[in-house]
Amino acid sequence: MNHHIVRTVAVVAALSLGAAACGTDDGATVSQIPNDSAEASASASSGEASASASSGVAGGDDFETTDADGGYEYASDVSAHRLVSADICAINDALPSDGEIDFGAVETIYRDGINSVNSDGSIRSIGGFAARDDRNPELQAFFGTTTPLDDFISAALDGSGMFEAESDLVRRQGVQKGIQNQTMVAWAIHEINTALGKAAEGDLEPSSGAPHNWDEAWAFYHGAEPGCSPFATANSRAGNFGTLAADGETGLANEIILQAMIDGRDALLTQDVAGAEAAASEAIRGLAITYAQATLRYAQIVEDDLDEGDAETARIHQAEGLAFSRVMAPVFADNGADTDAIDAFYSLENDPTAGGFALLEAALQPALDALGISAEDIGTLQ
Repeated sequence: MNHHIVRTVAVVAALSLGAAACGTDDGATVSQIPNDSAEASASASSGEASASASSGVAGGDDFETTDADGGYEYASDVSAHRLVSADICAINDALPSDGEIDFGAVETIYRDGINSVNSDGSIRSIGGFAARDDRNPELQAFFGTTTPLDDFISAALDGSGMFEAESDLVRRQGVQKGIQNQTMVAWAIHEINTALGKAAEGDLEPSSGAPHNWDEAWAFYHGAEPGCSPFATANSRAGNFGTLAADGETGLANEIILQAMIDGRDALLTQDVAGAEAAASEAIRGLAITYAQATLRYAQIVEDDLDEGDAETARIHQAEGLAFSRVMAPVFADNGADTDAIDAFYSLENDPTAGGFALLEAALQPALDALGISAEDIGTLQ
C-alpha cells in the first residue's frame, strides 16, 4: 500500500475512536412531530427513493434497502437519511443572492429540519448534528471548541463573532457553505468513521452495523438531491479546474469518492475490514482534492475582484473561501499544510488581499504530497 494512503488511514482511524463509542446511527438531534405530519413531510421530496427488497449488495430479503443514488447501491435502509439534502435545497432557496434574506427562517430549517423523518415521527436536522459536542473530535481539537460547526454557522446566522458587522451577503456565504459543505462533509466522515469502528468490533450486520453507517455516509454526501449536497460542490470545482470526467459533468474527485464508497461497502459486506479502511482513505483523498481546489479558487477570485476595484465583492468571496477552507482543514494540517497561512488569508479579521493563490498553493503543497494528490488531480484553474 502506498505510504501516503497509510497516513490518511491513520487520520480516519483516529477519528473513528470517538465515533465508534456512540450507540446511535448518526449524530443528529431529532425533534418530534405528529405521525401524520411525518408521513406528509417524508413524501414531500420529489427525489425520494422507495424502500425495496435487497438488490443483491446486502444479501437476502430479511430487511429493506434503499434504491441507489448516483451509482451507489445501498446495502441498508437510509430512505430518511438521504432526504437531509432536501433540507439544504430549502435553505438555499431561502438564501437569495439578490434579495432580502430571512435568516430566522433559514435557522428554523437548519435547527428543526423538514424532510428527513424517521418512522417514529422524529425529524433529523442538520443543526442537530452540527451542535453535538461528541461527534467531531478532530474538528474540535483543530478549532479549539466543542461545537465548531454550529459555532461558525450560528455566527453567520446571527451576524455575531467573526461575522459581526458583516453584510448579509457575507453572512450568506458562511451559512450556505457552512451547512452544505462543512457540516455535511463532517457528517459523512463521521459515518465512515463509525462504520470503521463498528467493523473493528465485529459489528458487520448490513441493516444496522458497519455497512449501514457506510451507506449513511453516501446518503449525506450525495443523497436524494445531489444538486444541493457536497457532491455538487465537487462537480463545480472540477469544472473550474478542468478535472471533469468524460461525461463533462462529473468531477473526477466524485468518481474517486464514489468508487471508494462502493469498494468500502463491498469490503464491509465481505468482512474485509482492512479493505474498508483503504477505501476510507481513498474517499478522504477525493474530498481533499475538492476542497483544495475550492481553497485555491477563491483566493484568485478575491484578487480578481480587487483588480476590478470591487472590495465589497472581494469580501463576499473571502467569506466563501473561508467556509470552504475549513472543511478539510484538520486533515490538511495533520498532513503538513500551513493552515495558519490559509486562515490568515481568509480570516474576516483581515481585509481581502491579492497574491493569495500562490500563497495558498505553497501552504497546501505538503499536504497534497502526503495525501498522494498530484498536480493533475488538482488541475489548472480555468
